Amino acid sequence: MRCFSCHTAAMLSLEKHPRLVYCGAWALAGLYNFCRDVLSFPWQELALFNVAHFAVWACLGLIALPLLRRYPLRRAWRPWLLHLALGALLVQVDITLGHLIFFKLTGHGAGLDLAAVARVAFANCFHLALMTYWIFVGIVQLIDAGREVRRRTLEAAQARHAAVLAQLQALRAQLQPHFLFNTLNGIAAVMHEDVDMADRMLNRLADLLRMSLNEGDAPVIRLQQELAFINAYLEIEKMRFGQRLDVHCHVPDSLLGCEVPPFILQPLVENAIKHGVASRASGGRIRIRAFEGAQGLQLEVEDDGAAQAEGEGGFRIGLRNTRERLQALYGSSQGLELLRGQAGMVARIHLPMQRRVA
Repeated sequence: MRCFSCHTAAMLSLEKHPRLVYCGAWALAGLYNFCRDVLSFPWQELALFNVAHFAVWACLGLIALPLLRRYPLRRAWRPWLLHLALGALLVQVDITLGHLIFFKLTGHGAGLDLAAVARVAFANCFHLALMTYWIFVGIVQLIDAGREVRRRTLEAAQARHAAVLAQLQALRAQLQPHFLFNTLNGIAAVMHEDVDMADRMLNRLADLLRMSLNEGDAPVIRLQQELAFINAYLEIEKMRFGQRLDVHCHVPDSLLGCEVPPFILQPLVENAIKHGVASRASGGRIRIRAFEGAQGLQLEVEDDGAAQAEGEGGFRIGLRNTRERLQALYGSSQGLELLRGQAGMVARIHLPMQRRVA
């Protein structure tokens, strides 16, 4: 009276709550065997038989598990020989103790000694119980193989995550000196003409760097934080260009909590200033927009200057850096493109729509 599926249920139960669920799985296995044979045997004796045998199997299974995992089946012959001997021993112990308990509870087998009970159990159940043991071994190895696959998958995912974080930190470390160098060049351009303005710009730059440090190494921040950084950067640029720099920002309040990579807009704004403002005596206008589009969160920086190629000047570094960071964070679900706008160029980024709770 054995059910091969009972061992599957018992082994799967070990994944969680290894005590309570393990015992429950054996109880369900015994219930299945009882229901299967209830029309062929008296139900009282059938219930006792299943309780006796499956209780013994549950105890022996706990003893066998460490050995099965320490000596799994491989191509070498030694584990196979070990499990042949171990299986025969455990099976004989199980069926002998199960029959002995059953006989004691029902009064059957009166006058039989232990050796005689073992012979009766061997004749009636050994072949089925041995088959059950080998299925038990196979299920243990399948479960362990699944755990190993999950462990390796988790380790690979953690390694990929660590590589992405390292890449993002390297790209960010590259971006910050580039931004700092350009900003200091702007301050140097005015310090001989207006010392007070240069002093204010240096103080604002200190505030800007402090904001950058406060963000830590987080791969993403809220759009509101990114806009605060951009506004601080634009304050420095407005000191340089005065009325020549006209900036308009159109971002709905509902999008301020969306997640974006830090410094994602700064290279685009810097490029817009370079081509839309600095190169023209009359200055220019810059528009910063955010909206929810078909591809998720859309961020745009538009200037009204002359069109420029992607590889021009320092913009090549900022553009490449931005694309690599987006690829590392979002894979194929992102994009950065340069488009010809109504009056100038539009740099457009689209990201997955992910909102962060404040």
